[in-house]
Amino acid sequence: MRGGRRGFLKGMGACAMLGAPGIFSRNKKKPNLTLGVIADTHIGTLASAVTLERTLSFFRDRNVDAVMICGDLADWGLLSGLKYIAETWEKVFPRGKGAGGKPVQKLFCTGNHDYEGWWYGDMTAEMHALGYDEDEALVKLGMKKCWEEVFQEEFAPIRKRTVNGFDFISAEWHGYDKEPGHDQTEAWFKAHGGELDPKKPFFFYLHQPLAGTTSSGWESKLARMQTDALTPFANAVAFSGHAHWTLNDERSIWQGAFTAVSVPSLSCTGVMGGYENGSDVRNGKTTRAMPMIPARFRMEEPQGLVVSVYHDRMEMERYDFKKFVHTAPTWNVPLPLADSARPYTFSAHSSQTPVPEFPSRARLSLFTRNTETRGGKWAIVMVAGFPAAKAVQDARALDYELRAVLADGTVAVVKRFLSPAFHKLKEDEPDRLTFWMNVLELPQDAEYHIEVYPRNCFGVCGRPLVSAPRRGKPGGVQARGWPKKNA
Repeated sequence: MRGGRRGFLKGMGACAMLGAPGIFSRNKKKPNLTLGVIADTHIGTLASAVTLERTLSFFRDRNVDAVMICGDLADWGLLSGLKYIAETWEKVFPRGKGAGGKPVQKLFCTGNHDYEGWWYGDMTAEMHALGYDEDEALVKLGMKKCWEEVFQEEFAPIRKRTVNGFDFISAEWHGYDKEPGHDQTEAWFKAHGGELDPKKPFFFYLHQPLAGTTSSGWESKLARMQTDALTPFANAVAFSGHAHWTLNDERSIWQGAFTAVSVPSLSCTGVMGGYENGSDVRNGKTTRAMPMIPARFRMEEPQGLVVSVYHDRMEMERYDFKKFVHTAPTWNVPLPLADSARPYTFSAHSSQTPVPEFPSRARLSLFTRNTETRGGKWAIVMVAGFPAAKAVQDARALDYELRAVLADGTVAVVKRFLSPAFHKLKEDEPDRLTFWMNVLELPQDAEYHIEVYPRNCFGVCGRPLVSAPRRGKPGGVQARGWPKKNA
């Protein structure tokens, strides 16, 4: 497989870099457990299941014991979506059997789309155009009834299953119709946590990102409940979906009281806010002039994991499922989790993650031009062009930071831009980048210079490119917010 050996050697480099156990002497030993892990498949039509079929076939060829999908199985939350998934599963794993008749366990759980997707107005126009209707919404027909008929397995808010002696606990989405789900996690662990073997890892999976863990985690009452429920269990490994965030971000794995992993989407990569080319509020009231990186179906970069569990380590291989090659070095997690080193705490991981640097003799060019903001207002933008920071020891620039620095050293403006290849393979990065921002946000009556820094996912900056001194002009007619021409 193209890139296979290179990806393997990358994983070896990460293993040595982070102080995890070496695997050269054990690389032929059969793992105790092998998992295929994906999330957010968003199946609407049978045609949309092509990537899922290819990915399941890859997992079958890797001889997995189980396949985990962390929610948002059906894009529109319709019965037909679940049926397409079941048909695809049966095609690859007939009667639940893989290569040589080996049993392969389904480890699926629901997400918000499975409950609510049928009424997401900005996403369901295609659903109606293709002849699908919300009358087959899973929540209207009954999630439990539909799930058990389609997948031929019990459905419950919290489910515990065992594969090769390892425990798996799933928590269903707390849905649109207030059906019990992951809000019951804390009570379940208080009642049953003592039944879990503390000498081996157990796996908890759900759609909801956990608070205070990976880069996709956010604070909410239910998200905090998940984290609190797992905190007493050092041997817990939690997988969550929903964020659609790339595995190229090293913050997609976190170790603290337990271990958490943010699983990317098999359908499309998400674009974070907080960037000039990132996501934005939907009301259009913005001064941003640089378009958002195309999202949803135009940005299909399917990713996922193959997790191999040995007696002394877990290997988490990060895959691009468009080209079926490693998207980043393998994460090597020492076992047992209760008393091993934790190389993926953010502090430890950050200190070992290389910093991207610009090529030698790279230069920054600046010029202005007319354009329109995202809100349709005429604007003048300053355009910054420079060579991309190339990977050094697998370092990649997740984003770039532009600073306007006054003559006295005061940083007057800070703007950030996602790398247009932040979610892609290293070879997909362009050689030269062009970013722009509204000049209204630059110093108007003061001398300043521009500094551009490449940053890794932990926000650590490489050496900057620095412009010659500049002096802005007053806002003038721009400040009046003139509408676009012929408005």
